[in-house]
Amino acid sequence: MASIYLVRHGQAGFDKLDYDQLSDLGHQQSELIGQSLLARSIEAKLVVHGAMRRHRETMQGAQKVWNAYGPIIEEAGFNEFDSDDIIAAAHLELNIPGFHRQGISSHNLVQKTALGAYLMKQKNPKKAFQNLFSTSIDRWISGKHDNDYIESWQHFTQRCRQALFAIITKAAGRDVVVFTSGGPITAILQHCLGLSDHYAFQFNWTLVNAGITQLLYNSQGKISLASCNEQEHLISSGKKFLTYR
Repeated sequence: MASIYLVRHGQAGFDKLDYDQLSDLGHQQSELIGQSLLARSIEAKLVVHGAMRRHRETMQGAQKVWNAYGPIIEEAGFNEFDSDDIIAAAHLELNIPGFHRQGISSHNLVQKTALGAYLMKQKNPKKAFQNLFSTSIDRWISGKHDNDYIESWQHFTQRCRQALFAIITKAAGRDVVVFTSGGPITAILQHCLGLSDHYAFQFNWTLVNAGITQLLYNSQGKISLASCNEQEHLISSGKKFLTYR
């Protein structure tokens, strides 16, 4: 059996207009990931990262400490779902300037900065975002409004699993480390454990930044969950390193 280590990115830039970058704490968490990989003597014959900035920055931080790895490839299939699009579809009543999809690409920085600017005006930005996010996610995973989204929940989970299967084929029985986000980890956990959509997303709320999940796989295509959301490398360095958003 070989292992695939799914690493969630470090804390992202919630207090910045462009969320897709690590915070100062996130950069520190990424080095703690490297220390954990080094301490466990993990020699990855393949390293994979999603196509998002926070994935690359987390990998680069880990590599400051850990260097036992082979080729590095980018795989967009491990990208996070588009939370901006999901929130916009569920909360049109907010009328956030520049945030609606009409005429604006979902991944355009204009849309992301519009939401960031709106949240910064709220009394408690993190709580305001969590409220928006929770209600929007419930609507998204319900499957009742799939045509409202650029990527439905079912398409998202299928995309993440296809990325996993593709990496298993490329890895050819060797250990792999994947730097990704909580959503793809959730989709893969759902596949491994046979969870319903509702219960699968309950995992998402518990995944810590810079947490490590280990899968085992064999040449026959069997995939098993060995560990989930490991965080000792964070806790042992201090409570401030244990974050969720």
